[in-house]
Amino acid sequence: MTANLMLNELETVEVTCMLCGSSDHRYLCSNCSLYIVECQKCKFVFVNPQPTEQALREYHSPSELLAQDGWSSYFEHSVDQVEELWTERINDLQRWKQGPELKLLDIGAGYGDFLHYASKQGWRVSGFEFSPAAAQVSQEKYGIPLAVGDLSDMVFPADSFDLITMWHVLEHLCDPLSALQRCSKLLAPGGVLAIEVPNLHFLVRKSYRYPLSATLHLSHFSPNTLKALVKKSGFKVLECSPGNTGFQYSRAAKICAKKCLYLLSRGVEKLSGVNISDSIRMYATPDAMEGQE
Repeated sequence: MTANLMLNELETVEVTCMLCGSSDHRYLCSNCSLYIVECQKCKFVFVNPQPTEQALREYHSPSELLAQDGWSSYFEHSVDQVEELWTERINDLQRWKQGPELKLLDIGAGYGDFLHYASKQGWRVSGFEFSPAAAQVSQEKYGIPLAVGDLSDMVFPADSFDLITMWHVLEHLCDPLSALQRCSKLLAPGGVLAIEVPNLHFLVRKSYRYPLSATLHLSHFSPNTLKALVKKSGFKVLECSPGNTGFQYSRAAKICAKKCLYLLSRGVEKLSGVNISDSIRMYATPDAMEGQE
């Protein structure tokens, strides 16, 4: 059975809003066999019913998963484009944490590219990935072993890491609240969590429905709902700003258009505080006063 067929056969379960607990929501649209709703109380957008944890494990297990668009297209990017993407994120991280020997945990490490470039900074890197096939690519390509499974499967002592990163991962999780709460315990005092997710308020979303059209995005964040979730998880938000998903295209015109969009997005955000970019980047640090309401 291919991963594409499995998507329509995933076992699902009804859920309530993880931000406010409300079961009052309105239907927005469907994506494949999944229904996307908006909480009427807090405006959080999410998939409901959601695939169960076991269903997602089964979906991500086949090696054929990497043949799907979104996984396979990544292999088409040039080495320079991949390096540019991860170097930008590393440079941005260094505004918050610098120095060799930083202990980094990358959640949803994919093919291991970020850990590869982070290790060149002298950082002590660890990561895990939900897909066994993707983890195998990391081992074969870079010699970087990734643990396979979910964050709840991993055994780490408290205060183990200086940095935890989640690059376009949080939106795929069944229980992002629990994952973030676990991260707050794994970060050492003064540690930093970096999150990037698709932006529900993307300027041109209505023209082609991104991120609502993306397969298995179970949560759809706006800057406000992401801030609310991170605070509820026990973090203090350091910064919430437009993200950067890179310029990984074969056509120069697309690269130019996206760079112009990013310049516009940054300008609008500086002038009005409104993020219209395709993604949200957030930095946060554990705060004992947060998440206790």
